[in-house]
This record gives sequence, structure tokens and C-alpha cells, in this order.
Amino acid sequence: MSIEKKNRLIIISSPSGAGKTTLCKLLIKKMKNINLSISYTSRNKRLNEVEGKDYFFVSEKKFNQLKNKNYFVETAKNFNNFYGSPFNNIKKAEKINHHILFDIDWKGARKIRKNFDKEKIIDFFILPPSKTELKRRLIKRGRDNNNEINLRLSYAIEEMKHFNEYKYVLINENIKKTVNEIKKIIEYNQLIFNQKKILNKSLKKIINT
Repeated sequence: MSIEKKNRLIIISSPSGAGKTTLCKLLIKKMKNINLSISYTSRNKRLNEVEGKDYFFVSEKKFNQLKNKNYFVETAKNFNNFYGSPFNNIKKAEKINHHILFDIDWKGARKIRKNFDKEKIIDFFILPPSKTELKRRLIKRGRDNNNEINLRLSYAIEEMKHFNEYKYVLINENIKKTVNEIKKIIEYNQLIFNQKKILNKSLKKIINT
């Protein structure tokens, strides 16, 4: 049975430090029919980040100009920085029949759910194995001082309260295993869609004969 592709909006959210950005990068490598939605941000570029690959870095003024023009499907403000996903990323993916992958927080995910049919969305919330492990990962990254780490942990606890808004919730103990789980779930959803489409054709044929 051949699988007919349908563009999906794939959302991966997690508290800072739980591994969603790494998961997204590995998933893109494993599944060639997924485009990463590259967000715009008003924060400063970090070491080793690449313009147009990690983010589009713009001033806060430019970000607000784009927002006022309805350029973004969702926007969020985290740690005094603005982030937004442009509608254009979805259009580009649709043109080549690819899924589009969003690396965003729960607030952005909620906005996307309001704008699109739920059947078009496959969303994942990624949890750390424990709060202790999450703190260890944040320290290991070496990006933040102690005050910033504690602030991120406080925000993470609040963010994790929204896990039940997502269809799939996974605990990220092993990054490779989690990526494979996400890949299987996406492929399973695609198979179910294909089977429904075949069933609907068969039903129409039965009804019309």
C-alpha cells in the first residue's frame, strides 16, 4: 500500500534544557520530508549560531513591525526576548509536500492550535527525567549564571503544567531513543491518514453503486 503524503504541522515543545532543539535537529536528519520552521528572534546571536539556520536575528523594532503586518503565525516573549514563526515557512513546506516542524514553547503551540485544524497537527511535549537532571543539563550548557538557571527552572515548572494540552508526552532520557519514538509516531499518524482516505473512497464507491 502506497502512502499518500499530507502536510502536517509538527510541534515539539519542552522546558528549556529538556532537549527539544537537539531533538528537532536529529529528526530533520532522520526524516527528509520535514522542514524546520526557522523562527525570528529579537535576542542576540549566540556563539556558533548561524543567521538563517538557527534563527533570523532582528531588532525588537523590526520584530514588532513584522508582527503588526501579521507576518507570524505565532509569537511569544521569553526571558525578555521575542520569538515568532512566520507563515511563509508553512507555505514553503506545502509547495514541496513536506511537513513543517516547530521548535516552540506551549504558548506558541496553543496559538497554532487555534489557527489550524487539529487533524493537521501532531504535537509533542518533551519532559526531562527529573528536575535534578534538568538543572544538571542547564548547568552543563554553560550559557547561564546561577540566577538565570534558577529563573529557567522556575519557568520550566510552570511550563510543565501544560503538558496535557499535547497529544503526545515523552520523557527524554535518551536522545536517540526519543527521536526514534517521535519518528514512529509521525509515520503512524501518516499511515492512519492514508487508511482513512482509502476507507472513505471505498465507502463512497459502495454508497454510489
